[in-house]
Amino acid sequence: MLHSMKKKPFSALLLAWLACMLVLPSAATASSVKLTESAQSKLSKQIAASSSSMKEKLTTQKQYLTALQQKEDSLDTSIASLHYNNGKTLADVKTRIAQVDAARIAKLTQAVNETKARYQPLFALYTTLNTQIKDAKFLKLKLLAATLQAQADNLKPATQLARLDIRLKEEALKAAKAITAAKIKHLRAKLAETDPLRSQITSVQAVVSGTKKNISPVVKTLNEAIKAGSGEGSLQSLTTLVAISRSIVEQKQRVLSFETRIAGVIRDTKAELLAASGS
Repeated sequence: MLHSMKKKPFSALLLAWLACMLVLPSAATASSVKLTESAQSKLSKQIAASSSSMKEKLTTQKQYLTALQQKEDSLDTSIASLHYNNGKTLADVKTRIAQVDAARIAKLTQAVNETKARYQPLFALYTTLNTQIKDAKFLKLKLLAATLQAQADNLKPATQLARLDIRLKEEALKAAKAITAAKIKHLRAKLAETDPLRSQITSVQAVVSGTKKNISPVVKTLNEAIKAGSGEGSLQSLTTLVAISRSIVEQKQRVLSFETRIAGVIRDTKAELLAASGS
């Protein structure tokens, strides 16, 4: 078999290869320009029957188109993979941001609550004594009022220290919450740098969609030129398809660059997040 293949002219092999590779005939690729297998076969026959000069021009344009289609397929794969990873990592970073210093805040909150609970009997006793003092004075029970007042006076320093202890713990909690809020605000602002990049992607995708609308009429014209046996017509259509494909590839390269920048923002934010969580 190999021996027989060696006997075939190189140009015939090239044309057969180009016919197989031309424009998205299968679901495995994602390039934008499409020709039917029948059209590809007829185009290959037209090229084979053309003059040497026209054959070279048509073959060159088909090669350009094939290369651009392969580049577009590669870009689509890279964009899809990066977009998926960006979405997954972004969701993880957002979740982690919401949990920044959560354990520390919970610990300080628990300390406040436990301190208040510990001093509650002291405050209750002090409040009860003061109520009883008022009642004794109202009933003109001076000796009882004096005795109760002495007990209240003895408790007053302890209640003052208890209130100071609670206030200090509450201030520590408030300060920690403020620091945490600032960290979260900064990290979310950092992530927000991806928003204009996503807007750019949306704009570029709109351009690609608009460009793709030009493909069908050109493919139709190419099919008509092939049917009519017009080498010049086929060349003009192929050249236009190459220009369209090149434009789409350039736009998708921009999308990939935006996704790459988004990945960088997420990566930098994650690094700051880890540093903030450790501080």
